[in-house]
Amino acid sequence: GESKEDFWKVVNQCCKSLPDDKPRYLMGVGYPLDLVVCSALGVDMYDCVYPTRTARFGVALVPGEAPGTMRLKSNEFRNDHRVIMEGCECLACKGG
Repeated sequence: GESKEDFWKVVNQCCKSLPDDKPRYLMGVGYPLDLVVCSALGVDMYDCVYPTRTARFGVALVPGEAPGTMRLKSNEFRNDHRVIMEGCECLACKGG
């Protein structure tokens, strides 16, 4: 396991080395911060369990505190049928 800094340096170098008109694919990312940083570095596609596992456990990723998660299976949201985030255009929010 390399440090985050080393990981991001390698991703950055790889993205800079690949042609701009080709997709950049990254495997094994498991943390939200890595998805954000690597997207900013130029990664287009991921093969990771984080989004699927997170959704399966009823957690939505939203801006804000704790660290930007909303635990939809908690009692707090048991009878709450509002969209996850007002104004969001994703399929989960648009569908309510």
